[in-house]
Amino acid sequence: MTTGTSPMADVHIERDVDASSPPLRTIPISSPTSGSTQPIPIQQSRIAERSAVAQADGLVNNSPGDTDGVFETDDDDFVAVDHDDVADCAWYFRQPTLPKPTPLDELHPFVQILSASNVDDCVHVESAFPEHERCSREKILYRLTKCPELSLGIFSRPRMTSNEEKPEATLVAHILATRTPAPAVSDASMGLPENWRERSSTLPDAAGVEPLGHQDQGSTIAVHSLAVIPEHQGKGLGKTLLKAYVQRIKDARIADRIALLSHDHLVPFYTNLGFKNCGPSECTFGGGGWYSLVSTTTCIAP
Repeated sequence: MTTGTSPMADVHIERDVDASSPPLRTIPISSPTSGSTQPIPIQQSRIAERSAVAQADGLVNNSPGDTDGVFETDDDDFVAVDHDDVADCAWYFRQPTLPKPTPLDELHPFVQILSASNVDDCVHVESAFPEHERCSREKILYRLTKCPELSLGIFSRPRMTSNEEKPEATLVAHILATRTPAPAVSDASMGLPENWRERSSTLPDAAGVEPLGHQDQGSTIAVHSLAVIPEHQGKGLGKTLLKAYVQRIKDARIADRIALLSHDHLVPFYTNLGFKNCGPSECTFGGGGWYSLVSTTTCIAP
């Protein structure tokens, strides 16, 4: 003779009761995963067993007179579940919370240092500025040739399907910069030296006049362009790029400060990112009217 528990439509919970105890009820147990109405043994689920005991103890009110359909307990309106019982919970209690989509999701962006091969892409990005404030193609080529390590770009690569070739990445935002010995951005630092292809950077002359363009010995990084193409403005690309750039310079410990120019309506954007407003700038590039801003955190280790 074999012993064991066979599937039953009703499972009886027995206990010692006195005459004042409520009558015992039988509890049908159904499979939560298959959706079948066939009964299963209560031993298959610890949660089901606890539920059966709770109903037998009179903690859960399923009486026909409960017209509101609300389950009431003597204590709280919830049941504590042990860690070991998590596997018995319904699948929808364990679904991860999906992150909220952002405007950047469609771009699949990545950050990369620029090179002279990106000059035409940078010319396109510079179209975000008014024409009289744009960096010329020759200046872009000069900066990407002499100091490409001071540049940074955000590229976008569209999502590809399994049948497509890897799509070409598109430059959507960039930072272009040079070094200067001056404590802030100057007209000289924004200049283009003559015969720059044959000449290296030079030291200030005897009169202390700053040479044009990039100066290897400069302790200030002068950001001359932070631009985002018009169709992707308003998505936080500029903020993302500048924060990544500042952190990169700080981690590399290659300069004392980062300086840039801004029109008055954009000053709060930069001050919120840790730049100090040093007041009106003497730079006349693009018609003047600029404000000088400098990073408030020293990038060189103390």
